[in-house]
Amino acid sequence: MRITSLRHAAVWVACLSHHVAAVKHRNPAEGAARKNAYEIFNAIHSAMRQWGSSLNHNGLSTFVATVPAGVTLYHGTWRTAPPPGPEWLAFEIEHAEMFAHARMRFPPPAPNTTDSFIKLQRQRGIFFQGQSDYQARNDDEDDDTEGHLQLYRTTKPIRLLYIDGMSAGNTEMGTLDFQDFVLRGDRHADVWDELDRAKSLCDVVTGWGLQGVIRMEAGFEIIQCDFSDSLELVSVTQRPSEPRGGLGWEGYSEVHPIEFVRAVAQRYHGIGASRVALDFSSMVSAMFYPVALSNENMSNPSLPRLRHATDEELHVIRARVEEVVYERLDGKQSSINWQEVADLIVGRYADRIWFMAERAQFTLEILGELNHLTNTHVDYGAEKDGYRAALSRCERHYLSSVTPRTPEDRLILAAMEEVTHAICERLYAVRLYIEHELGYKYNYTAPAAHEDKVLHASKRSIKHLMENLKWTRWKECTTCGFHEVCFVPMWPFGDKDSYEQPNCRDLSSITNGWWENRYWDMPKMRHSVKPPSKEDL
Repeated sequence: MRITSLRHAAVWVACLSHHVAAVKHRNPAEGAARKNAYEIFNAIHSAMRQWGSSLNHNGLSTFVATVPAGVTLYHGTWRTAPPPGPEWLAFEIEHAEMFAHARMRFPPPAPNTTDSFIKLQRQRGIFFQGQSDYQARNDDEDDDTEGHLQLYRTTKPIRLLYIDGMSAGNTEMGTLDFQDFVLRGDRHADVWDELDRAKSLCDVVTGWGLQGVIRMEAGFEIIQCDFSDSLELVSVTQRPSEPRGGLGWEGYSEVHPIEFVRAVAQRYHGIGASRVALDFSSMVSAMFYPVALSNENMSNPSLPRLRHATDEELHVIRARVEEVVYERLDGKQSSINWQEVADLIVGRYADRIWFMAERAQFTLEILGELNHLTNTHVDYGAEKDGYRAALSRCERHYLSSVTPRTPEDRLILAAMEEVTHAICERLYAVRLYIEHELGYKYNYTAPAAHEDKVLHASKRSIKHLMENLKWTRWKECTTCGFHEVCFVPMWPFGDKDSYEQPNCRDLSSITNGWWENRYWDMPKMRHSVKPPSKEDL
């Protein structure tokens, strides 16, 4: 059937009934992957990328990751020697500089509140990370009166477990769910107890043969379990001392919030320089399993949580993470780069979908975009081809060359199929609708009111697709000046308005809303537990 002989969109919908019936009977794991297809797609697209992981901050997936030999990493500390136990390494100099200071000695915050703690940090010129910069000890130490920036270089590949999302964010919003509930088996972990979290994560992953964990806050970090393993200390540089009678350290004034955010923003779309290789075929996600992922927080109910998953369900997921790590440790298994596949799909459709839904002013503009996206898959020489065959070619276009190698690959493929089917089905359906209502050759004499109705109906339909896909690319700033950065909340920085609509910020506006309208839920510190320190080993 030639494209010109199709009657109208109702015929198209009827043609899909066989496809819908054919996909009803699936095993539970694949069914869960298809149900959570949009979220799985976005998790893959955002993995090891600051931008998408900041917006979809409740990560529920892990990947085996490798930092190759020869990569430079940074550690800010009051020490001159390597840490004696688990500690944090940053990928960006500015990130590590935040911790390159003398041991902070000031009174603890008032019981059961963070407000005084935040205000004190604000006096020092920047919103420091509460779990890392607080140090209540007052004993004398020989090497804790100055700050130092340590540079390390990997001497051989380091194998790590990457926990996606904003998994280094100390919040009660779900950022810690996977590592606390699944990996640590602790539903009641103190949000602020980072030292204990690091130690217990190291106990888990080193038992599996890994050397640490990769997480993300405002910047990516490695929890390195043993600094004598695969690392060489390249240099130790003393940072500026605290000026007498002044507030804060010179080192901090050098790392102004705008410079810190600018450095982190360089990693919005990737960590860069092949510094981390993700094994996408090792992905294990709670979204692969039929578990409850509901979120009662009405401020952002679309972000998944694991609060309602049973202990048995959490144990099953953890067991699979462990099993996959063992399977991938020798590094001989091949891996599919699913992120590249996702990039091709987003690159093909994102801008045109956005234009049709948000900017198109005439139906002819939408039809032109639709024709461009869909004509490729229509065989005009086949008498009995039609839209259903074109749809099949469209949804398989970027997936036909992919051969799954692991059980997780098959689940990822199922999710990808759901996403590409949703895109292609909607594009062809809207095209058919326009052609039926206005004529294939586009009837310019159609009544204006009718054409306006078709325009708005088409835009609504495509906008509904956008709402389902939730691609973070659509929240990016269109353009910012040289001295500006497109700002999105990254723990612990950010305001609610910037989450809804990221915006360009400069030196004078970078901290707007951080204090009075902060996005991140900063839980109160327990009276019986001192705020832990990444330096207090």
